[in-house]
Amino acid sequence: MQRMQKINQILFDLDGTLVDSSGAIQAALTHGLQRLGLEYPADCAIESLIGMPLLDILRDRFGIVGEPAERVITHYREHYDEQAQAESRVYERVAETLDTLCASGIELFVATVKPSPIATKVLRDMGLQRYFKGVAGSSMDHARRDKADIIRHVLQQYGLEASHSLMVGDRAQDINGARQNGLYAVAVTYGFGSLEELTAAGPDHLVDCASEIPALLPNR
Repeated sequence: MQRMQKINQILFDLDGTLVDSSGAIQAALTHGLQRLGLEYPADCAIESLIGMPLLDILRDRFGIVGEPAERVITHYREHYDEQAQAESRVYERVAETLDTLCASGIELFVATVKPSPIATKVLRDMGLQRYFKGVAGSSMDHARRDKADIIRHVLQQYGLEASHSLMVGDRAQDINGARQNGLYAVAVTYGFGSLEELTAAGPDHLVDCASEIPALLPNR
């Protein structure tokens, strides 16, 4: 566990870190599968899927590839958009934490496996968009969907210095993606990743509530 330098920017994951979107995601995925005549498996916990790119979920968990997968994704996105976050909520103390970080002069960004336009809409619908300098997600054509590539894209797009940046997320891929790009990493335990998963990934810190994050940062 390394000692943090001054932090100028923080990258936040979206689903499971800022927003509990499990209900909305399961409803949209169920809808997409049903349009192909399939059912969402009763024994498949949605929490185990969130954080993975949708194309990979369909391939690895449901065996759906190619044109059928693209059809599911189209129906998924349409349904997700129509819901307008009706089954989503902002996690406790997130808004207050973002207020505190912005007031201290830290720039905030979102790095998510959601496509950028969809992530921007989620932030707007949930009243969080005003906190963030930029939003970067997977590309609509699936070419950029690995979390390490998404984080790298954020750094390049906004000219951020990795050694003074921090990634906050709830899954191992958030921590691993941060490490691959030279960022510090904080894991939140209230999201969709298990404590065992997060501990094994080796973040710099684990927090049980977003409000703990500002106190971890070195004095500015």
